Amino acid sequence: MKILNNLCFMCGESTSDGIILNGEKICKACEDKIVNITPKNLNYDTYKDQIKIILFNQQV
Repeated sequence: MKILNNLCFMCGESTSDGIILNGEKICKACEDKIVNITPKNLNYDTYKDQIKIILFNQQV
């Protein structure tokens, strides 16, 4: 069994809540930000790029 990292991939915080996406931890706070972000938000591209890295191992 693979030991999962307890640090959030998005913010780096150590947390026990959140989701695992393609083997990477995303904390509840970042998950909420991702779910509620709109394309007009200044951080939209940052979150989108980090999700691409997780899903496709694609550096942007």
